[in-house]
This record gives sequence, structure tokens and C-alpha cells, in this order.
Amino acid sequence: MIKVGEFYAPGKIIFGSGGLSKIGTEAKRLGSKVLVVLGRSAMRKSGALDRLTHLLIENNLEYLIYENIPSDPTVEIIDTGTGLARKEKCNLVIALGGGSVLDAGKAISVMVTNEGSVADYQEIEGKGRKFQHKPIPFIAIPTTSGTGSEATRNAVITNTKLGLKKSIRDPWLIPEVALVDPELTLSLPPYVTAVCGGDALTQCIESYLGKKSQEITDALALHAIGLIGKSLAKAVKDGKNLEARKDMAMAALLSGLCLSNSGLGAAHALSHPLGVHYKIPHGLSCAVLLPYVMEYNLPVVAKKLAKIAQSLEEDISLLSDTEAAQRAIYKVKEILSQAGIKTNLSECEIKKEDFSQLIKGAKGGSLNNNPRDTSDEDLIELLYKMTGLY
Repeated sequence: MIKVGEFYAPGKIIFGSGGLSKIGTEAKRLGSKVLVVLGRSAMRKSGALDRLTHLLIENNLEYLIYENIPSDPTVEIIDTGTGLARKEKCNLVIALGGGSVLDAGKAISVMVTNEGSVADYQEIEGKGRKFQHKPIPFIAIPTTSGTGSEATRNAVITNTKLGLKKSIRDPWLIPEVALVDPELTLSLPPYVTAVCGGDALTQCIESYLGKKSQEITDALALHAIGLIGKSLAKAVKDGKNLEARKDMAMAALLSGLCLSNSGLGAAHALSHPLGVHYKIPHGLSCAVLLPYVMEYNLPVVAKKLAKIAQSLEEDISLLSDTEAAQRAIYKVKEILSQAGIKTNLSECEIKKEDFSQLIKGAKGGSLNNNPRDTSDEDLIELLYKMTGLY
């Protein structure tokens, strides 16, 4: 059977150092009154917000700011932002920040034109309503190199009433413009750099190994994996290394293109409930889970894992597929270790009695896309490994 693939990408991608200077002309092309979505304070402190608003004013655009988006945006946060955008008659949303801020921005942009609460559209059993109307335009400006949200067609929202962290998903959620300026990441602290890079690496590897993998995303994923292998530790060690920051920004962008088109896997599936129940940073739990999930998947994807080893510049010429696959897993462990990411989450004190709830929260699209099918017992085994309870 011929496999037919589809590939979605932002309407326009602007990439490169100093790219923020383009925001005024891009915004003017798409709207006249802007809702600027921000996190807590980093963009004010770094001066990026001042640069952004100056360029908006220079192009005769009105704007208002919706800030203090938390690391896990909730249904209430989105619904409040949507109400503000409607009340002020905003016709463009610009999000400046990390993945959570970008997700909040894209969710608000689509909810402005669609009725109800964002909760009605989440991928939750009994919900999952379809969007009926095209969103107002959305421009994504990432300031971390991890989630790839600037290139995806989903937004992850925490539903506190149900205790779930689930996506809304539609091609309409893909940003009209993804503006990726590596200079905006220069002030990221080492820990944030590491966990964001771990998230990007996990996204590339899981989309590459997943059941929905396709030729375009395979090529992008392998290139991005190579960039991360070359530059993650450098970016963690020296945050002002612009070349390493550029590599990581490109890798994160490519990881978003990959996951948006080819899905994820078991590491991401388990990471979401860990974030809801234990407030563990998403990138950290993904990075810790990644080598264990790769080991679990090895029996069905040895040849692909061998190609990952090659992309990480390992010499596998004299190795069998299984040996080369093991080399890839070893190399990934080494990359994460050099970035300062531990091999387990023992300090998070995850309890065995919560495993059943975590497994319940992991069920869904990402788990279904994992290359090797999983039972509850398999997931329990992965949780034991990543929690350090063995």
C-alpha cells in the first residue's frame, strides 16, 4: 500500500539573528489592533517587549498586552484572554515567549472567532468540538528553543476541572507567521536551555520513530537531531554562543514541523500527566523518559535508531542494526548528561499509587503513535525506570 502523507507548515517562516526587526511590517500586513501575549516578566526585563512595541507603534498599529501566562496555560486563562481580545476588537494576536505563551496565543486567536469555551474543543472524550470559523491571524515569536509551537497545529491547555492536560488541534492553529530570532534566546538560563533542548530532541526522535512518520519529516528530524547533538551542551555551557543558539533555534523549529505532521510517542504521552499531577517541567520529563522509551522501542525500530546514531556522527560501519541502535541510545544519554539532565526524577517523589492515574492521563494520540504498542504493564515499567523507584 502506498503511504500518502500531508505536510503542514506556517504561512511564512522568518529565521535569523535580528529577525525581530521584521515584526512591524509583518503585523501591519495582517492586522491593525494587536493583542500581545506574554509570560511573566522575562520579555520586559530583556528589552524584547520594548523593541516589539516600538516597531508596532512605528507602523501605526494599536496594541494591548495580555501577560502573566503561566507555564501550563489553563482553560480559564484562554477564555479570559479571548474575552479581552473580543472586547477590544483585536484583529491580530502576537505571542512573544516560550511554548506555553505561544500555545496561549494561538488558542486565543482561534477562540476569538469561535463560540463557547476552549474546553469544548479539547481532545477529551465527549468533547473535541470542531472549529467552525477561521481564526484571526497569529504571529508566533519563540524565545526558547524547545517546543516548536511556532510551527505546530495544536495548543496544549490544562483543564483544571478535569485534571487533564490536553490539546486543541486544527490546521487553522498553525501560525500565519513564525518569526524565529535566535538572539531572543541569548538570555535563557542554562537549566531552561537544557530542558527545552531535551524537549526538542524528544520531539524529533519520537516523530521520526512514530507510526505516522513520513519522508519529509524524517529528513527534517535527522538534521535537527544532528544540530542538537552538536550544539545543546555548548548552548548550556555558554548561553552567549550565538552559533549554538542558532542551531538550537533551528532544531526546535524543525521539531515543531515534525511533531505537527508525524505525531509523537510514549515519552510525550506520559509527560503530560506528570506535568498535571506533579508540576514537572514538560521538557524535563520528556528528556528523562526519552532513553527509556527508545530502549523499549528498539525491537521494532532498530534500523531507524541506527540512522539516528549516524546523524549524531557515530561510526556504525562495523555494527549490526541492533548494536548501532544501542549506540544511538547511549549517545542520546550522553548528550542529555552533558546538558545536566539526570537519568531519573527521584527528587520529584512520584508515588507508585499514582501510576494508574498517570497511565490513564497518558492514553490518546501520542501513545497510539508510538512505534511499539504499549500495555499498562509496559507503561508501569517505564514509570519505575524514570522515577528511580527501582
